[in-house]
Amino acid sequence: MKRIAAILFLLAISFTNFRSAAQEDRIGTFDRTAIVIAYYRSPQWSAMLKQKQMEMDEARRANNAARIRELNAWGEQAQEQAHNQLAGKAAIANILDVLEPAFEEIEQSESLSDVVPISSQELKPRDVDVTDRLLDWLQADDATRKAIRDFEEKQD
Repeated sequence: MKRIAAILFLLAISFTNFRSAAQEDRIGTFDRTAIVIAYYRSPQWSAMLKQKQMEMDEARRANNAARIRELNAWGEQAQEQAHNQLAGKAAIANILDVLEPAFEEIEQSESLSDVVPISSQELKPRDVDVTDRLLDWLQADDATRKAIRDFEEKQD
């Protein structure tokens, strides 16, 4: 009798753990292309560009040729990176870093185990599309959302 009770107890614990694991593996997903477009039109990116422009103005006033070359190289590299990210040829680590606070907030509020980029064709039943929440976090305006729709239509 004790054996049966112990087995039932273990089964109950296993079932509870299985249900918890199943609930925990809900994944938040987002459209990578939409987020790339929104990021480079966001106030966060605008602030970065303003900072670099201030640094350039300061370098010009100081006639610091080395710093001017460095900042011009940064600008060229940033533009190339953005084009490659939009084309899906480059990682979006810089964008993911900026979005980390949003990921944490969304994971907690939606009970998700992770948030990852994914194409709409790859969505699974447990996936939760959080693209709109990330667009809100990036303060994507109507023009940005239209640019995203237009870009997606051109890709189809």
